Amino acid sequence: MKIRFEKSDIKNIKADAYLFLVYQDKTLFENELKLIQKQLKCKITDVSLEDFEGKEKQTTLIYSNDHRIILSGVGLKDKVSLEKMRKATARGAKKAKSLKIKKFAIEIIQDDPMGAEIEDVARAEAIGAILALYSFDKYFTKKDTKEISTIREIIFFTQTNSFAKYSKEIESGVKSGNVIANSTNFARDLGNEPSNIIYPESLADLLKERSESKKYSVEVLDKKAIEDLKMGGVLEVARGSDREPRFLILRYNGGQESDKPVVIVGKGVTFDSGGISIKPAAGMALMKMDMGGAAAVIGIFEAISQLGINQNVIGLIPSVENMPGGNSFKPGDIITAYNGMTIEVDNTDAEGRLILADALSYASQFNPKYVIDMATLTGAAIIAIGNVSSIVMGNDQDLIDKLFIAGEQTYDRVWQLPLWEEYDKMIDSDVADVKNTGTGRQAGTITAGMFLKRFVGDYPWAHIDIASTAMRDSESEYNPKNATGSGVRLVTQFLMNESKNN
Repeated sequence: MKIRFEKSDIKNIKADAYLFLVYQDKTLFENELKLIQKQLKCKITDVSLEDFEGKEKQTTLIYSNDHRIILSGVGLKDKVSLEKMRKATARGAKKAKSLKIKKFAIEIIQDDPMGAEIEDVARAEAIGAILALYSFDKYFTKKDTKEISTIREIIFFTQTNSFAKYSKEIESGVKSGNVIANSTNFARDLGNEPSNIIYPESLADLLKERSESKKYSVEVLDKKAIEDLKMGGVLEVARGSDREPRFLILRYNGGQESDKPVVIVGKGVTFDSGGISIKPAAGMALMKMDMGGAAAVIGIFEAISQLGINQNVIGLIPSVENMPGGNSFKPGDIITAYNGMTIEVDNTDAEGRLILADALSYASQFNPKYVIDMATLTGAAIIAIGNVSSIVMGNDQDLIDKLFIAGEQTYDRVWQLPLWEEYDKMIDSDVADVKNTGTGRQAGTITAGMFLKRFVGDYPWAHIDIASTAMRDSESEYNPKNATGSGVRLVTQFLMNESKNN
């Protein structure tokens, strides 16, 4: 799909449908309608607006003078936000999708000049539209069985010359929004792929091939290399599967050679049956998406390598299948992690933290500026916070605060839970250095974070549990059912902020 910003008059676009974001405020609403009619040389009658007032979540389609005009409400001006713009654009894009059009034009919302903020507005609208049009339809043999988008081109425009001096910022916002949204959609694709297509070896091969045309590199450690490193967590979790594990190291060098890198770790369990502590059959098919953290890391590298972020970034992805079998690791086993610590296995379905233990220990060798790990780690996260936000914990409040700000900017949000000493006792083991589950059913998300903290080196660290946001059972304005690509926009924005501060 082609995405571009049109700097000339709207009459030169010749789109199949036009989307305008409209305020609820009466004067602004009326002025916007006058401008639309003047620019498109059309008439919008009161009858066509009978049920539309510019309120949030309102969308209407108007036919006038051979034009298809979509109006999407953003509510009252004094309560408008970037998220409301994303959602309003997403609703309009879905309406356009239903019309089976090919060329779609979207207005950058009109307002008083916003200075540098106009780039954020353009980015938000581009992201809202592109994410809303996502669908995972590659396995349909009959395309008419699913509503497939026919949109091949999206053109962003402004109606007046008042933003002419901001055209550079608008164009930059549209371009970066396009990159970020498509990188998020790529992460969604990886999460939605079935586990007979994406497994540790095939994921490694895909990334290795893809990186050849990108500005990041991928190093693949096979089972022998993982054995040489004595990564007991990765090796033990993988034992029950015929699929061998892989450990992926992604590198993007956007900063100075002397700059410390940001290390991003992603849980890459391409299918999680629970192992010997097997999960219930109902819903197990969704466990192909237990690699949501790995998918997010990959999406982030896709984005930052195209955006040219001036940071050095390392990605670490331990990738395994967790399967039951005659050779599976078992409850009661004791394994030794990369850093030499011993772990009592209490539950084989608490496997993600075992492979992350190796990766977090391994991260120390890069002398990192920050380490951020992302994982669909605990079902308890969903109980704790629903699907509105991810959960963040860590040992550095400044880093956590920066992630919170990036989450507010993108609405790929995080909310902090504590890592108090009292919780640490809950993962003490009678026979090893640490146990891989807490006591009873209490504080499951926090005790998982406490477990990871035991393997964190001398560096600022944040753990993001995306179990509550990485997959959904229904769609919203721009989040689809199933894999969402959670974490891509959040951490990409964090890195953009770090780059800007540099």
